[in-house]
Amino acid sequence: MTPQLVAKLIHDFDSSGIHRIGSAGDYLSGQWLQHELQNETLTLHRQTVSFKKTQVKEAYLECAGLRIEALPLFDSPSTGVNGIEGTLAPAQTGLKGQIGFARFPPNAASIKGQALEQLRQNTPLSALVIATDSNDQSLAPINAQHYHHPLGPPILQVAGFHAPFLTEQAKRSAHAKLVSQSDLIDCESYNLSVKLECPRIALAAPVVVLTPRTGWWESTAERAGGIVAWMASVKIASQLHHVAKLKRDFYAYATCGHELGHLGLETLIKSHPHLVTEAHYWLHLGANLGCAANLDLFIRTGEIDMAHTLRRLLIEENYPEAHIHIEPLAKISGEGFDLNRLGARVLSVAGSNPYFHSTSDRWPGNVSTQAVAAIARASARWVQLQNES
Repeated sequence: MTPQLVAKLIHDFDSSGIHRIGSAGDYLSGQWLQHELQNETLTLHRQTVSFKKTQVKEAYLECAGLRIEALPLFDSPSTGVNGIEGTLAPAQTGLKGQIGFARFPPNAASIKGQALEQLRQNTPLSALVIATDSNDQSLAPINAQHYHHPLGPPILQVAGFHAPFLTEQAKRSAHAKLVSQSDLIDCESYNLSVKLECPRIALAAPVVVLTPRTGWWESTAERAGGIVAWMASVKIASQLHHVAKLKRDFYAYATCGHELGHLGLETLIKSHPHLVTEAHYWLHLGANLGCAANLDLFIRTGEIDMAHTLRRLLIEENYPEAHIHIEPLAKISGEGFDLNRLGARVLSVAGSNPYFHSTSDRWPGNVSTQAVAAIARASARWVQLQNES
């Protein structure tokens, strides 16, 4: 996997548009991925994922004569047509009947149980408005971990640049009105999967490689690095299978709905419940792999030897050693968190991105092709090693 090929792949992914589940870019990027990999010896299968798509009708906050357009937190309830009125107050100290204001980063719901979730569960406030913190101070939506069961009061998200104004208005107990109206409509997306089975299994437990493929906007550095590394892993497994050297079954999944409580993984687990614990190992290719704005890479697993194996492979493939960090399993996030909670052996790799969930997360400025290529080559070599162990 060369930087030149990586550049083409990421350019094409970025060009397919906004990749939010159920959007045109979701379907186009899925078609692109199938086109890039599918050939006479390899077939990608689609697994339908049915869900209720949030169609926003109105979402805004009125305060001190200003109307601020917003986006609902997709796992919070609507307000109804008349909205909610009250005085604006700091969310941590607000009282019953008030509208709370707070600032949170876009990864505030990367796993369940974080500070935002605790606030939502315990607040007496009638509603909340959140300014999302990102480097460009744009609207960087927070994932909807409780998409099936809306939690807490109605919540709107606004761009970070509104934070100084709203902070001041909360100090003044200014009057505010919050409106959040959405419809839920039936919709479908899909997971993409590859299954390569040994004609005669020598090492019974399969290797599984998983990466999410959807996100709030184009989400280029967030998602593309993982997708390219996933493609490299699939290609090496396909080559081993083609020459009858695949010793373990190999499964790969590119799942949809990461931003809505990992809907694709949920559907996958329901259809293959035994795979979670029966797999030899899951390689979770998480978010922000090869982000140019921050090359820090985090390896998380319960088995330290496996973490050091992947670290060695990354270094050998010229990933900058100073940016590779091994962290405890307790810090695992995303789909890796869900798999670990269900008892899977997981090796998770994720990065950092100052433009996380932001419209500024685009090609070419926020992606390092050298870094993505190194991660892709290391991932493919990891698959080869597991095939021999």
